[in-house]
Amino acid sequence: MTTFTDQLYQNGGAPVNGMFTNGKAFFVDPYRGGDSNRGEQTYHPKKSVKSALSAARAGYNDVIYLASHTNTLATTADYLTSTLLWNKDSTHLIGIDSGNHAFQRSTIRPNQTATAASVAPLVNISANNCRFENISFINDLNAAAAVGAVYLSGDRNYFKNCHLGGNAGGTTADVGTQYSLYMYGAQENTFESCTIGIDTVSRSTQRYEIYFNKDASSNGTARNVFKNCIIYTYATSTAMTWITYAASAVDRFNLFQNCIFINTGTSALASGFSISATGSPAGVLILKGCSLVGATASEASPSGALYYDAATSCREVVTAVA
Repeated sequence: MTTFTDQLYQNGGAPVNGMFTNGKAFFVDPYRGGDSNRGEQTYHPKKSVKSALSAARAGYNDVIYLASHTNTLATTADYLTSTLLWNKDSTHLIGIDSGNHAFQRSTIRPNQTATAASVAPLVNISANNCRFENISFINDLNAAAAVGAVYLSGDRNYFKNCHLGGNAGGTTADVGTQYSLYMYGAQENTFESCTIGIDTVSRSTQRYEIYFNKDASSNGTARNVFKNCIIYTYATSTAMTWITYAASAVDRFNLFQNCIFINTGTSALASGFSISATGSPAGVLILKGCSLVGATASEASPSGALYYDAATSCREVVTAVA
């Protein structure tokens, strides 16, 4: 056990007050850091998450800590000019911030000078067994080609207290394929106390906040669990949904437990969920203890693949926007 001037470390470099790990810890400070630094001490941080990820080792449970400063994006955000490719298994990203539920100040966003297609998506997670905590992934580049916040094809990842938001920049990015979270054959991931979606920009052309699809090998999205999450949108078209399933996109089940789905836009959603129950595999969506606010119906045309409990204490609530 060794004492440094910044904080106490143990077990080969893991901060006592951080995530316990048998790997290395890297520190990122977009405001005061430099990518020429090794980033292994808080007083010599790296400037970008990409540089820290490049130094991290796949499979060793290395942890990257992203620090925030004040409440101003200019001094706290890690601005990307190209997609962050999170492709190292068992490598974790933890935000150092207040731990609030939305727009956390440990944030990853596109540089406003970036080419739109280069940040489509903002973050692409193909790695497995990674943990993301207290981070906001917000694609606020107002361009039609800047599609997507988080594209997830990896398995067994854990997201806690993260905000995933696509089309946060303006109405130019309001295109039909826009999304906050795209699940591409992703399996056995957990989202806990996360916020997914954006309600500061209206959705008139966009069709979903979360999209489920099978991968190139026809593996369906399966066994993902969302616990205590908020999924919200601001619809100005009845065709918008919270979640859309493509045909043959889902295998087994996806579970939303104690989640609330909110639409505070000027148009009630005709269907909160658009589920294709055709093809094989054809899994189910389960809502347990969830509430739906701002939709005319959970499904305008029942798919037979949506299940929810009807207990008085945790029933589905469908309320149209006036």
